[in-house]
Amino acid sequence: MLHFASNDISAKSEIAKAEGMSRRNHLHDEMRWKAVGMLQAGSRQSAVARELNVHGSVIHRLWNHYQRDHDASRRRESGRRRITTMAGDCYLLQCTRRRRTLTARQLASQLSAAAGRPISRQTA
Repeated sequence: MLHFASNDISAKSEIAKAEGMSRRNHLHDEMRWKAVGMLQAGSRQSAVARELNVHGSVIHRLWNHYQRDHDASRRRESGRRRITTMAGDCYLLQCTRRRRTLTARQLASQLSAAAGRPISRQTA
């Protein structure tokens, strides 16, 4: 009888291991927006993680990303975060095509004048 009981306990621990290993480390965009909606409705991060079968750190990173950028979609690019917007990039491209002799610093000053906000030296 004890032999069956120990097998039953080991079977339960194997199931628990398998369930723990099946957790995903990322969410698709639809699930990300669902998680954000649940968090905005007042659910705890741990409850959302359990509901979506992901690790708690996934939900924590998602919530921080959403609060910072107001966007829940995954970032496709790697590397540093963008400083200029797409509109600013188009403006810079247009300026360089008009006057090819402008330096990077002159372009940055034109962009900051047009955008109404300062542009850092690293951007220039």
